[in-house]
Amino acid sequence: MKIPSPRILTRREAPALADFEAGVALPVDKPAGLTSFAVVRRLRRRTGVKKAGHTGTLDPAATGLMIVLTGRATRWQDHFMRGEKEYLATVLLGVETDTWDLDGEVTARGEAAGLTRESVEALLRERFTGDLEQTPPAYSALKIAGVPSYRLARKGQAVELKPRRVTVHSLVLEAWNPPELTLRLACSSGFYVRSLAHDLGRALGCGATLKALIRTRAGGLSLDDAWNLETLEETLSQMTGKGTWPT
Repeated sequence: MKIPSPRILTRREAPALADFEAGVALPVDKPAGLTSFAVVRRLRRRTGVKKAGHTGTLDPAATGLMIVLTGRATRWQDHFMRGEKEYLATVLLGVETDTWDLDGEVTARGEAAGLTRESVEALLRERFTGDLEQTPPAYSALKIAGVPSYRLARKGQAVELKPRRVTVHSLVLEAWNPPELTLRLACSSGFYVRSLAHDLGRALGCGATLKALIRTRAGGLSLDDAWNLETLEETLSQMTGKGTWPT
């Protein structure tokens, strides 16, 4: 039996009846410092549903659009995950870390002086746009023999993840403020922006790491659709009963 598509409750939705067990999609602006699982756990508690999930992990330091599915809407996870995603990424040149972002330990430093906006833009067009083979970070949720790779990496174990075929649909150098640059990109599911930052630094010869990341689009929804997490929790706490919004 086909499961009906879930109702999408954006931040612009007027208070109305919502059956969270039947299935709802909640776009949320994830704040920095929370894991994706923590966001799901908080909303599951507020809605009172037994089952909830999300449609693509954001690292704890990252912010932006997360889509939380409740109840039977969790069966639509693959549908939402397959779509194109868009990000705004700030990359720090001249530094490499073991996690490929600023949450990790610095492993190398390089000299970024002498790089020009034009040379970086040319490299982005030639090497980082279109269909690519990309190696995920060792510190990721991908599993090796059933164990998340980040757990193995934290124990100091060698982690070897195979390259994966991904697609960068568009990649624009949005701002150039060396040693930082900001990229706006649209990419396929399975793409790691941390890998892009790391690989770009290697290609430039100076090293680089991801400084900040905002997901702006996913699953056909925009960050403009997303609820502030605290506002959503407050709204849900005013429900008159499980699965019912105040009228």
